[in-house]
Amino acid sequence: MIYELFVIGNKNIKLAKWILCNSAYELEAAAFTSFPEMLPIGPLSASNKLGDKPGSFWTEDSACLSWLDQQPACSVIYVAYGSFTVFDNTQFQELALGLELTNKPFLLVVRSDMTEDTGDFYPKGFKERIGSRGKIV
Repeated sequence: MIYELFVIGNKNIKLAKWILCNSAYELEAAAFTSFPEMLPIGPLSASNKLGDKPGSFWTEDSACLSWLDQQPACSVIYVAYGSFTVFDNTQFQELALGLELTNKPFLLVVRSDMTEDTGDFYPKGFKERIGSRGKIV
């Protein structure tokens, strides 16, 4: 289904005069130079909202920002797989254990439906072992 969506999108994109992107020229200059029909209008965030419509469907976890402020600059590993990724339980547990083994602070963004299983899909004792070194939102 996703493939078909991209095929249709690629056909329709040829009809567009402009392609609006949630980015900034300074962030992706090479892409915007290579594709002059792409127009950067961002980055857009919830703080750039119009009226009552937020920039995200998920509620914001403000505890995440205070946790990040307590970490040394450039020290946090950030992991977020977006809206489409679904892991099997083994893959997700390997990701979690890999983050644990880095011994570095990490921010892991997880959807409730990120794995095929429901319930607690973290390795046994994972949350206790990582303590405050990892933040899961």
